[in-house]
Amino acid sequence: MKKLILSVGIGLIAGSVSAQVVNSTVIHVSEGAVLSLGSSVVNNGDISNHGKVILKGDLTNNAKISSKGDLVLNGDSPQVIDGSQKLQIARLSVQNDVNLKTSVNVDENVTFEKGIVSTEGAVLSLSEKAGHTGASDLSHVAGVMQKSGEGSFDFPVGDGSTLRNFGVKNLNGNTVEAKYVARNPMDVSTELDYNMEEINQTEYWVLSTSKKSELDVKLSDNSEVTHLENGVWVKSKKGLNANNGVSFTSGRGKNIVPEIGVWPNPTQGEFNLKLTGMRDTDKVTVEIVNLDGRKVMSMEGTVQQLRKAYSLPKGLVTTNLTIRVINGEEAMTQNLILHR
Repeated sequence: MKKLILSVGIGLIAGSVSAQVVNSTVIHVSEGAVLSLGSSVVNNGDISNHGKVILKGDLTNNAKISSKGDLVLNGDSPQVIDGSQKLQIARLSVQNDVNLKTSVNVDENVTFEKGIVSTEGAVLSLSEKAGHTGASDLSHVAGVMQKSGEGSFDFPVGDGSTLRNFGVKNLNGNTVEAKYVARNPMDVSTELDYNMEEINQTEYWVLSTSKKSELDVKLSDNSEVTHLENGVWVKSKKGLNANNGVSFTSGRGKNIVPEIGVWPNPTQGEFNLKLTGMRDTDKVTVEIVNLDGRKVMSMEGTVQQLRKAYSLPKGLVTTNLTIRVINGEEAMTQNLILHR
């Protein structure tokens, strides 16, 4: 086993190493220094980087790597990051295709220049204050990536040939995981909600979070967002709950306005209630209120159950009533005249 100990001083550039490097002791790259490794590296010891490390081969990390400086991946052929220990680095520059078989966490920034970061049972994760620059069709993440922290973030994900990024707001301190899937969403479910005209049939994204919260998603082309809920593709009216994972894609919704109606009106005591523009399975509350605001009747159930004929209490005399239907955060009202 070959042991290599390098301590590179400020302003010096170490020569490229041509054979495989197996490190079982200490490699230290001090601030301002550049270490170029032209071969694959197996780390079984301690690598400390405060300058710049240029890696042209594979990296197998089985021990400790502490990188407060820059790690540049720019080999002449696709590179593999592997090993039993994940990498914790400050800044990463992607200049070549890289396959992550062990996870890499970045504290400050990822610079995408040329090359695809693929993940295989691993993840590229960015810490709370970390960001990225330069993502394009030529350089992005094809696989799983994570972002921790608060505020907004644009996920630089794609399929390895096309960047299909999207933005997320209201991270709320979560760790948010995302991936892009270049596959027909109809392969997951063919069921469209009543208010959906159509959905994209070439791609979808998957989001998951470390704890329950609603995430506001914005697609790069500003198209409408539809997500999978209980096996049905539904129009996304507000934030997505990604605690247990949620799939979403673009789509076009129908311009359907929820409405209620009663007939006959005036009535002598019996009337029919019309409920339209809502799912039959939506749980709603129907309330009948008099002029004093007192509830005369109150029923709860699904739209299908409550779309029926009603009989007002026989003790009511001629008066004006209000029919109120509550569906989630939305309330609809209709006047009803009782004439006895």
